[in-house]
Amino acid sequence: MKQTIFSNYAKQAVLIIAGTAILTLLGLWAITCYDNKYIAKSAHTQDNSTQIPAKGYVSLVDGWTLYPDILLNPQDLASQAAADHPAYSTWAGEYPNLSLFHEDRSPYGTATWHLRLQGKGVFTLYLPEPLCAARVFVNGQCLGQTGEVHPESYKPLIRDSFFSFALDGEAELLIQTANYSHYYGGIWYVPVIGDPDSIHHLTAARMTVYVLLFAVSFTLSLFCMVLWKRSHTAKDRVNFYFGMGSISFALRICYPVFRLSGVPLVRTLYALEDGAAMLGIYFSLQIALLLFLPNSSQRFKNVLRAIALIVSGTVVVMPMLILPAVPGLVPLYGTFISWYKLLMSGLFINLTIYGGFTGADHTRSILAAACANGICLLYGVLSIGGYEPIIGAYPEEYGAFCMVIAFAVLMIQRNHAMAEENRNLNLHLQEEVQEKTRHLQKLLAERGQLLAELGHDMKSPLTALSNMAQIIRLNDIMLDEDTRERMIHIEEQCDILSRRLKSIQEIAAQTSAPMSMEPVVLNTFLSDFGRNCRPIIELNGTSFIEKIDSCPYRVMASRDQLFRALENLLYNAADFTPADGEISLSLTADKSTAYITIADTGCGISKEDLPRIFHRSYTTRADKGGQGLGLAITRAIVLEHGGQISAQSIEGEGTTFTIRLPLLS
Repeated sequence: MKQTIFSNYAKQAVLIIAGTAILTLLGLWAITCYDNKYIAKSAHTQDNSTQIPAKGYVSLVDGWTLYPDILLNPQDLASQAAADHPAYSTWAGEYPNLSLFHEDRSPYGTATWHLRLQGKGVFTLYLPEPLCAARVFVNGQCLGQTGEVHPESYKPLIRDSFFSFALDGEAELLIQTANYSHYYGGIWYVPVIGDPDSIHHLTAARMTVYVLLFAVSFTLSLFCMVLWKRSHTAKDRVNFYFGMGSISFALRICYPVFRLSGVPLVRTLYALEDGAAMLGIYFSLQIALLLFLPNSSQRFKNVLRAIALIVSGTVVVMPMLILPAVPGLVPLYGTFISWYKLLMSGLFINLTIYGGFTGADHTRSILAAACANGICLLYGVLSIGGYEPIIGAYPEEYGAFCMVIAFAVLMIQRNHAMAEENRNLNLHLQEEVQEKTRHLQKLLAERGQLLAELGHDMKSPLTALSNMAQIIRLNDIMLDEDTRERMIHIEEQCDILSRRLKSIQEIAAQTSAPMSMEPVVLNTFLSDFGRNCRPIIELNGTSFIEKIDSCPYRVMASRDQLFRALENLLYNAADFTPADGEISLSLTADKSTAYITIADTGCGISKEDLPRIFHRSYTTRADKGGQGLGLAITRAIVLEHGGQISAQSIEGEGTTFTIRLPLLS
């Protein structure tokens, strides 16, 4: 049977992975063809000038000349300084920074980017995130700057910038850049140029996409955090982790808004973006471990959590403190982040498949999203320098959003299952009530039968008492030895009658009205009980020991009835324990049940008698006037409290009675 289930799930997993891979690749192909700056790039003339259409926009990919480690002004382009300095023909995005031009692999420094333009009309240059400071010239005129590019007065400011200018024929575009703050630098993101209306529509559409991604994830996070806050139990930690993961994605995805507004905290913003991405992976891992590895090695899960948490902290510390001091680590740092994301994606896929094989619920959506996320991450790494979105998001952002949506689907499925379970519980509630009612009626019937037997048993001692009293009253003579024995017998019968009358009164009171239940703290209750009973127990030299747990265990109980049940057990133990023996009262508990134990070192109970000690009218001390009622009454009281009572005994060594009562939440 298990082999059949595994085989069916294996087929489903293969179909899900294959289907997801096909759909994801089709989606990536679509955005690569229709939302890619490297596809929508400008045309060039024979003299390598970039042609700008009068309407619409094009991306400035090819035709750039890069002068690393120098800031050239427009008038310097024709000078000997520019001719003597190394120049490289490149395209936007080829060099993420200047580390390839430095022997120490430092990504920092200044650079000049040159491009020849050709067109006619008024145009707007959209320069996304020039890293980390830039100054723009067209035909020798400075159109503006972000931050300060000179090394002596360097001031980073990453901001999406727009520069408008008129063009009639050819023009020289010159961009000076400086980076001493971030692991990316220069013209890493492809600029876009076009008429003002087209650029305006482009940026508005791009902001709309990111605002929608932010709004969906943030709304989901608030919803799940409210669910978690209302439940606030360990079982609903999935809601908490999903809410925090959605918040992490929302913080990560809102960076275009910061770039557009020009927030000056360069290192802080990039540390926030990287940290939010890694925290999203951490919270996703927490969900996968809770749902798909609930019973696996806790040490293994702790190691995975520690690694994910350490990486989340590392990506915050590195851009803020370490990379500025050790710039040669920048290439390794970027490679580490890419490989870590790919490895975690593979781990998600394996965890989900394992969860499906072990019978975890709702794994299909997570498996599909994990596969899509892994493919998007891999494509994002492989497509560097060949894909950059014009309007939409990056592949890894789409992949992370797929994970958010998949976990949202998981939350819906889990809540739907819980609602269905509650509905079924409500449907069977009447049956449960009827069953409890039948159980209560059975207890009442047993009590009524016990009362009837007690009434019948009272006739014999009552008749004997009456006859003896009549003989003494009618024969007013001196008491001889025989009469003295009869008087002694009368006293014994009176004692029996007194005990039986007391039992009848107590049982009748229980039958006429239900017990008054209230929350009782067992620790305090048992301490008071032991203090009241200790003098009587120790009167004959028996040791009385209390072993009461200090935790405040609460039960719903009738103080008087519970006191009586424990008193019966304790006095029974005292009757059968010698003077040099020991009686102990202890209290322990687990998550749902309290255990009250009364143990003695007396003569014990034989194996033949032990199964019958709670039966009515059964006693092992009939010669002492025992009626077999104490343990039967004790058992009835414990059952009415929703508990159970049991006994263990070794003849000649002692007896232990254990009462189990349900704890209050």
